[in-house]
Amino acid sequence: MSEKIAISWSGGKDCCLALHRLIESDQEVACLFSMVSKKDGRNHAHGTPLPFLQMQADALGIPLIMIDSAGDYEQSIINGLREMKEQLDITAVAFGTLYVDEDKKWNEEIAIKSGLKPIFPVWIHKNESIILLDEWLNSNYEAIICRARESHFDSSIVGQRVGKEQKEIFIQKEICVMGEGGEYHTFVVDGPLFTKRLNITESETILNTGLWSLNIKEMKMERK
Repeated sequence: MSEKIAISWSGGKDCCLALHRLIESDQEVACLFSMVSKKDGRNHAHGTPLPFLQMQADALGIPLIMIDSAGDYEQSIINGLREMKEQLDITAVAFGTLYVDEDKKWNEEIAIKSGLKPIFPVWIHKNESIILLDEWLNSNYEAIICRARESHFDSSIVGQRVGKEQKEIFIQKEICVMGEGGEYHTFVVDGPLFTKRLNITESETILNTGLWSLNIKEMKMERK
């Protein structure tokens, strides 16, 4: 039986690659969902302002459900997934987790408690990270670095597109080239699934709790 899938959405390259793989394999993706703080107006994963996260989903043409984390975070996501199951007939939930066993275990527990099947489209062995990055670089998607650890990078890395030059920087720094350890995070602005391209027209780089962060102020959708 084919699944009807909700995919955990940060706005970054890992979940986007997971989405791409699901659609390429003719899976039905009913919606994206993101854990957010409606009080702060940003998503938890990358601190992206919610209007721009919504704009990204609009450019993909896929509904986005924002789950407010007010109160207990874990119970909030379980309640949100249960509502999706009831209202949208979701049968499975997909995650962009790569190789961290603890993360996968938590994802599985959340899915099971919600009555859904967990799916991991981009699950790999740690030593396959460079292969997955090469797949991304050859995929015609474009992701910019929206967060980076101060302990690994200076502020100039923020706003750069993830490309071959950045890959070499990651290798030289001996970090996970996919950033699975939180070394850097991304925001996808274009690619094969996008009906329109996102153009960030105004932003600033700020330092927040050890992370260089791209604070997006203005963004537009453009015809491709």
